[in-house]
Amino acid sequence: MTTAYEETQLYLAVMKQAVVDLFAGTPSSSNPKEGDLIRREALAFLTDASGPWANMRAEICLVIDRDPNEVRETITAILDGGDMPYLGDVRANGIDKARALWTDQKAFEAAAHAERLRRRAERPKAPAADEPAPEQPRLHRIVTKKVAPSPAPAAPPPPPPVTKSGRIRETKRAAKPWLCPPRDPADDWLYGIASA
Repeated sequence: MTTAYEETQLYLAVMKQAVVDLFAGTPSSSNPKEGDLIRREALAFLTDASGPWANMRAEICLVIDRDPNEVRETITAILDGGDMPYLGDVRANGIDKARALWTDQKAFEAAAHAERLRRRAERPKAPAADEPAPEQPRLHRIVTKKVAPSPAPAAPPPPPPVTKSGRIRETKRAAKPWLCPPRDPADDWLYGIASA
């Protein structure tokens, strides 16, 4: 079992790794496309204002006793040209790539917001309260009756097999009668056996 201290240290390491992934990147021996993907995910984790990455950042910040919005504001200030914090022995040689990704993301978000506003402006406006509604052409209503199919009459069950003496013959027997509980003669009607 992990203690609260170990859990805090683990989440603190996750947060530090996200900062390193964003600003320092992966070692040069790695696949460059994989490095870009890791940098994009770190950027989303540290800067998204809402969504799953922001929720995860909030959960981790709760454990390490940090304000998730303050963490986001600090990272965005660095990405907007602020001073880089001390990362220990890690060199922030990928800060230019991180800032380029941030610039691209802000441009994409601005274009998406402009598109949403354009689509909202193209929607037809609802008439004002004092303005009469425009006359809509009246369409004739076509009514069709749905007839439910009548259920087919159920076939009567076949008569039970009868012996020459008039008793109903048992048609099913237990394969292992020793596993069946003994039958009470008063329950013969339950098994379809006529009493004599």
